[in-house]
Amino acid sequence: MNLGATRRQLPAATRKSRPRGWWRGGSGLLLGALIALATFPGAAQAHGPIAPVASSYFAKPLVVPAGLNAKVIDGDLRMWLSVPTAETVVVLDYRGAPYLRFSAAGVAVNHNSAMYYLNQTPFAATPPSNLTASTPPSWHRVSGGHAYEWHDGRLHALATVALTPGVAFVGRWNVPLQIDGRLSVIDGGLWHADDPSLVWFWPIVVVFACALAAWRVRRARVDELVARGLANVALVGVVIAGLGLELHGRPTVSVLQMVELAAILAFVGWGLWRALLHRPGYFSCFLIGVGAIWAGGVLIPTLLNGFVLIALPAFLARAVTVICLGCGAALLLLVFRMAEHAELGSRRR
Repeated sequence: MNLGATRRQLPAATRKSRPRGWWRGGSGLLLGALIALATFPGAAQAHGPIAPVASSYFAKPLVVPAGLNAKVIDGDLRMWLSVPTAETVVVLDYRGAPYLRFSAAGVAVNHNSAMYYLNQTPFAATPPSNLTASTPPSWHRVSGGHAYEWHDGRLHALATVALTPGVAFVGRWNVPLQIDGRLSVIDGGLWHADDPSLVWFWPIVVVFACALAAWRVRRARVDELVARGLANVALVGVVIAGLGLELHGRPTVSVLQMVELAAILAFVGWGLWRALLHRPGYFSCFLIGVGAIWAGGVLIPTLLNGFVLIALPAFLARAVTVICLGCGAALLLLVFRMAEHAELGSRRR
């Protein structure tokens, strides 16, 4: 009789032990994947990362022809140009051939320009060897508007020049134009900034070490209080990071950026509601920790490059990166202990 009862109890005991192992193993794999993705926030293309948040070089137009509006996007990668409707402006490529034409009809690109082939994505194409500056253009309309952006290697060509120690200004660049048939030019400069100090990474280690010390105490109340504090600080970091990322114009703020910002604010609002007004559970803390690590991972280049490109001051952007990474990692450390406490409590009940 006792033997049969024991046999009937074994499957139940086995079922109780499985969730803990699944939680640890599955969460560990998920956390590893998220960290791996976060450390590579910019997808690589032929002409550099998409929407980089930081760069070692920064290009800026200094002299722009009257009536035109020119901006450099993504540090030193792309040129944006806006032209009045009444003017016809032709951008010349590296060989002096027409590349872009701005007119009352919109913007057209010349398929017989070497620059057209070099700007193909995701990989640059090899221009035909017979293309020259005198090759008749083959215009194809790409926009009905009067503003356009393109990758232009002339902006960062000077980045290959050996830098003089202590000198920030690298040199000048220019983009030749034809305005209603008259030769003109957009003239600008390129600057370099040294990489930030590695001291910025130390606070991440310190925050994680403090959370580890609290974790070793093995008290549910201590884990809950530390997790609540980390969650609130992490959420503040996430909202500041979201504002800096989504309000960064390239050159203007898009509708998609506003939608993404609304989603970030909704997540932060939910997290603060859970962390401030309710007792945060391990799953809520897990989501907040993952969100903080994601935000910090996207901003990691701000700790590695001199110029910060998003809509935040450099110091604030780096401080937010440290907060998100440190608090996110520390919060995930406590999540596993909180899950164990929750499981033990349910067993007792």
